[in-house]
Amino acid sequence: MNPSMNVIKKSDLRWHSGLRISLSMLTILAVLLSCENAGSARIPQVETENITGVTSTSAISGGRIILDGGTAISMKGVCWSTDANPTKEDSHTEDGTGTENFISTITGLNPDSEYHVRAYAVNQAGIGYGDVKIIRTQSEVQGAQIIADHTVVDKYNDIPQYYIDQVKKMWLSYAGESHTDAIRTGMVLFENLNPKYAVSQISTGTPEPYTTANLRVNEATWGSYRNGPTGWVHFYGEQDWFTSAGAIAQTKVSLDYCASNGPALSAFGFGWCYDPDYMSSEAVSDYLHATQEYVNYCHSKGYPTKVFFSTGPVDDYSGLYGYNNHLRWEQIRDYVALDETRILFDYADILCWSNSGVQSTQTYKNYTYPAIVPENYQPVTQGHISDIGSIRLAKAMWWMLARIAGWNGQAE
Repeated sequence: MNPSMNVIKKSDLRWHSGLRISLSMLTILAVLLSCENAGSARIPQVETENITGVTSTSAISGGRIILDGGTAISMKGVCWSTDANPTKEDSHTEDGTGTENFISTITGLNPDSEYHVRAYAVNQAGIGYGDVKIIRTQSEVQGAQIIADHTVVDKYNDIPQYYIDQVKKMWLSYAGESHTDAIRTGMVLFENLNPKYAVSQISTGTPEPYTTANLRVNEATWGSYRNGPTGWVHFYGEQDWFTSAGAIAQTKVSLDYCASNGPALSAFGFGWCYDPDYMSSEAVSDYLHATQEYVNYCHSKGYPTKVFFSTGPVDDYSGLYGYNNHLRWEQIRDYVALDETRILFDYADILCWSNSGVQSTQTYKNYTYPAIVPENYQPVTQGHISDIGSIRLAKAMWWMLARIAGWNGQAE
């Protein structure tokens, strides 16, 4: 036998033995590291989204993953019960995996009942729960469709304190032009008369974050068709809301942004200017179809945003133009009446009635139609109307938002 061959084989043996030992050590090390990682995992931290869209049998909530605990989120959603601390063993939704914010639709609730709701998230270490939110579903005697017109102006006093507090959690964006100033001004003036109806309003910059202290009011959107796709915009015209496919697409981008990044948008509507004085029925049909598209879009996405229809100005409004304006508002009212789920803020009707309950009218040829009450118009302060008119709008808006928050419209 060749001696050199013996040396090579012994060397090979030593090398292979060392390799086996090294591989065994790596395997043990990997197991130890795996155990260490598993041991260091923590349950997720999650925050429960505010509850909106409460009906007699359903509501909308969701959650935000604050920390994933060091391992993947395998399930997330919300759970609810009539007991104080609901768990995943109770009724719950399953809204996917991962750390993205999520929206949850709560169903199967009983009318006129109190529920406790909280978000949850599951990882390797266990289940983490968010803070508990409490809701009360509407009673089955829901009442009429949500139409805020002159008949509800004095019903703000009927709103239960619970629903006043719910409205204080909301963000209202009444996107439009100069006439929307009247809404925001009226909300502030109304708070001055009665601090219970607390509000905070801005006309520039980033919308305020969530608070329970006051209703947040502005006309902010994320981008606009005319101003570009990003950045907060506080001016929104017909060209931005409904006159083109590009406008509709950009408005949906804004709805997406608010739902994904916050602050959560509770109610969203369009504030008209003088244009309907000379608009055709076809043009207003474009508005109706666009607004319905936003309603459907929010519903299909599970967004908490309630998109409402609106009428608009009745100031500087007479003769043929005044009559045409009236016809356009009637067109909107007729459309809304076809579906009881549609919501209407009837700006025009509110201003055509006085605080003493008297309607003002004008005549064009043989046609008599509603017109703004002088005290709601003069002296003009903000948004082309008077403080009295602005406060009437504010009172009706509180009523409408309380209904959106789940109030059935019945006085306690």
